[in-house]
Amino acid sequence: MPEPKSTIRTKVYHAPTITDLADETKRKHIAYVQGIPEFLTPPEGIKYSAVDIPDEREAEGKQKLEDFELEFLFTEEQYDELKAIQKAKNNETWAIQLPEDTATTTGKPLTWYWTGTCFVGMAEIADEDMLKSKIKIYRSSEIKESKGFPTA
Repeated sequence: MPEPKSTIRTKVYHAPTITDLADETKRKHIAYVQGIPEFLTPPEGIKYSAVDIPDEREAEGKQKLEDFELEFLFTEEQYDELKAIQKAKNNETWAIQLPEDTATTTGKPLTWYWTGTCFVGMAEIADEDMLKSKIKIYRSSEIKESKGFPTA
């Protein structure tokens, strides 16, 4: 059995549309991230009971909305670009892609993508620490997954 792989060098991308995300010349690499909050959580359970069953039961309900708040190191160019997207309130396509060396097939690492708008802020500024930005992505579609970038 192969060894589990490290997620170091996980990348975050954005593009105007899903079609653009598939196009190497149109998608933009935002940053490498050190951590991504939990996502793809199980749907909440819906409890039910009936007179003829002795206990309470549970069925799969709706999946809760997960926040995407990412902290990353940035360049001024990346920061300016993201602030422009925020100001325009563009509903961009966003993607998280695992490192290449985690993929079974070359060039096709696991990638999750969705659409949403964003807000760009600053993380805590502390002595002798790197400057970090925080971006919150307000998701407006379901999260989809593909091996490599989705094809148009």
